[in-house]
Amino acid sequence: MRLSVQLYTLRDALSQDVAGTLKALKDAGLDYVEMAGDYGKSASEWKAMLDEFGLQISGSHIGIDQIENDFAKVVADAKTLNNPYVIVPWIGPDTYAAGWDAFGKRLDAIGAKLRAEGLTLCYHNHDFEFANPVDGKAGLTVLYENASPENLQAEIDCAWVQIGGQDPAAFVSGLSGRVPLVHLKDFDPSATPQWTPAGQGKVDYEALIPACRAAGAKFACIELDQS
Repeated sequence: MRLSVQLYTLRDALSQDVAGTLKALKDAGLDYVEMAGDYGKSASEWKAMLDEFGLQISGSHIGIDQIENDFAKVVADAKTLNNPYVIVPWIGPDTYAAGWDAFGKRLDAIGAKLRAEGLTLCYHNHDFEFANPVDGKAGLTVLYENASPENLQAEIDCAWVQIGGQDPAAFVSGLSGRVPLVHLKDFDPSATPQWTPAGQGKVDYEALIPACRAAGAKFACIELDQS
């Protein structure tokens, strides 16, 4: 399991200086980044900067509408960046209004198209996927039951799982073999803001890290929601 950092964490710095921020990450000892937005740079420009600083892409957050409506560019950019994972980062309520089963089937179809291009689709959760269980099952569980592992993999955000009332280590274990990516995020509801560095909040990382390794996670991605 390799360490990456979700660039959303550094969005303020990136909005001022993309190259300088990437260099600082490399200087801090990181080798991988997970993209979220392009900050006005093309995929080729990003690739040149990443190569310059010796960084690689572990995945990229891309909105579902962009994936569906600009599929050719999403694929071309991923291939330019040597990005293996196209990750749906967030959805609005309208997207799953027809049910988590229907949304799972929609993701399955998108994932099949991406797989034909040599790419892997992942879904990144929040906590709303655990509200209003269906027959005792979390919406996130129903989603994965309605998409094949070949077409849809998971990026489990461990803090959001716990905020949603689940045990992150157990949830990751339940998707063993289907969780190439995890977000190492943490929270403390008594603090303002509630987000804390991983291991300094309520998530039990002593149990979580071994569970992620056992489940086959390839990348553990640092994320802090405030920039």
